[in-house]
Amino acid sequence: MTFIRFLDRLLFRLELAVSVLAMTGLVVLLIAQVICRYLLQSPLFFAEEAALVLMIVATFAGFSMMVAEGRLITIDLFGGRVSARTHAGIGWAMRLAVLGLAAALAAFSIRYLTVPWVWAERSATLGLPRAQLYAIVTAELCFLVFHQSVQLVDTWPARGGRQHDEGAT
Repeated sequence: MTFIRFLDRLLFRLELAVSVLAMTGLVVLLIAQVICRYLLQSPLFFAEEAALVLMIVATFAGFSMMVAEGRLITIDLFGGRVSARTHAGIGWAMRLAVLGLAAALAAFSIRYLTVPWVWAERSATLGLPRAQLYAIVTAELCFLVFHQSVQLVDTWPARGGRQHDEGAT
């Protein structure tokens, strides 16, 4: 299990680097777009599409990182009305539901990438195969499934699994 947690942290660091690079690229691109559009009177023709791609990459990487750190937003409907053990079980069941949804999305996106015409479709201004963006999103969904699986093992209520808080790693 130590290797799996090491891999979980390694993927987290990779996703952190990807999301920081994507957001930095987005800021630089949008500043350059403003300068080119309003000062040089010649907008970058590819800026909107590139910004959208960078935002999607940063969003999916960030969501996967939130899962890895156990920082998903939760609404506690039961509060103090149930025992701590029941509360932990409900939390674990919610994590299982997120895992199921993420696994289904990952499976569908992997299947989508196997369709030949997806690789032939190109983006309008960048000229890149759209499948490259879909492959990045698919990889992030697979990372999310891995992170959520580690979370499920770590928080298994029957074994007194640890609860993640801001200081947990």
